[in-house]
Amino acid sequence: MTTYILRASHANAFELQNYYSLAKKLDLRVITSHHPLTPLPLPTTSLWSPTDLPRFPLRKQILNRLIGGEQWLFGLEQVIKPGSVVHTAETYTPYTHQAVELRRRGVISKLICTCWETIPHANEKFARLRRWKSDVYHYVDIFHTPTLRAKQALIAEGVPARKIKVIPYGVDFTRFHPTKTKSKLSKPIILMVARPVREKGIQIFRQLVHELDSLADFRLVSSASYQDMPAIYRQADIFFFPSQTTSTWEEQYGMSLVEAMASGLPIVTTTSGAIPEIVGPVALISAPHDHQALLTNLTKLIADPALRAKLSRRSLVRARRLYDSRRVSRGLVELYR
Repeated sequence: MTTYILRASHANAFELQNYYSLAKKLDLRVITSHHPLTPLPLPTTSLWSPTDLPRFPLRKQILNRLIGGEQWLFGLEQVIKPGSVVHTAETYTPYTHQAVELRRRGVISKLICTCWETIPHANEKFARLRRWKSDVYHYVDIFHTPTLRAKQALIAEGVPARKIKVIPYGVDFTRFHPTKTKSKLSKPIILMVARPVREKGIQIFRQLVHELDSLADFRLVSSASYQDMPAIYRQADIFFFPSQTTSTWEEQYGMSLVEAMASGLPIVTTTSGAIPEIVGPVALISAPHDHQALLTNLTKLIADPALRAKLSRRSLVRARRLYDSRRVSRGLVELYR
């Protein structure tokens, strides 16, 4: 029996590394658009999607209004084998709607949906999306959430708790691990890995670069190859993740936080969304808009190598306990039984 993971252009190595070992146990295939976020070392079928169109102004907004979004997978029905298992993502994506239609007609035997969203009733601007989400609640057999916060959001939308399984995503510890020796540079290196946008805290990052320039070297990574990321983390001394909260968005997970912990980095971050659940007690954490607290926490770590070493050890212990992708895969395989 084939298991299909639908991700369209959302397909990426940082999520799907948790499924690599499953490909040895299951007939597993990822269905993507022609331009997924990253290359994937998994069996893959590429289908045409509106996300493959050239960029044009307001493309996302126009397609949302016209057809419910960009993330359609054209030809999906011809690819899915009858009786198979389908694993989609989020309750509002067009490819989840396509999967629901296959489940409604009895073409597939089981439908699983991973939900990252942590804000109840998000993505319900249009009646079409509200109808799609209602269908998802009925036809999905089991929901997977990487956080308890996402589970609580689904429950608030009316999904029975018995249909939801919480399994956090992890990283490959053969790739993400601390360096044996740190550089002897006079100024510690502070690393931020995120899109350079307001909700990720880019304005705060730039302001703190200006304020702390004489004490630390700041590095922002927003577009590196995923193959290069382990080495980038190992060059750093402190990880900075100042995610913000808006009326429509909060941090759903923060995969870079997991990568930083696995790399043994002390962390300064905020309470946005699911971040406190991900980092637990191992990070220096403050309210998203509390600039002074973020400044104070960074200054503490810059000035105190012993504190950096203590928090580094705690990061690594937490990562090994909760975020080893090999252990995660053993939980994920239960979703398909």
